[in-house]
Amino acid sequence: MEKFKAIMTLGKDFVQNLSILSRGSLDEKLRWAFSLYDINGDGCITREEMTDIVSAIYDLMGKLAEPCIDDDTIKEKVDRIFQKMDKNKDGVVTLDEFLECCRKDEGISTSMAVFDSSI
Repeated sequence: MEKFKAIMTLGKDFVQNLSILSRGSLDEKLRWAFSLYDINGDGCITREEMTDIVSAIYDLMGKLAEPCIDDDTIKEKVDRIFQKMDKNKDGVVTLDEFLECCRKDEGISTSMAVFDSSI
């Protein structure tokens, strides 16, 4: 019975996330993306959390990631993201900083809109 409950919870979470990505507003999609990076759910993204997620994304891309991505490349990418998003330079990206930066970035807004027609 516990296994069934766990499967049902995963299914419910999947459907909710799919709904946000396919029908949600830009703000809802950005909040969802923030929660993906905020691994421990404390309301801010650390460099470690960002590095873990960026690494996982490149791992999922596999050979599609050209050129090959190494740890130094990931660190440089995370450094660039933090330079852009961590407005008060306190070493973490808050939800407000994340939302402000993403709303101003046309590339991010466009990439979030891709989900509108692809799911």
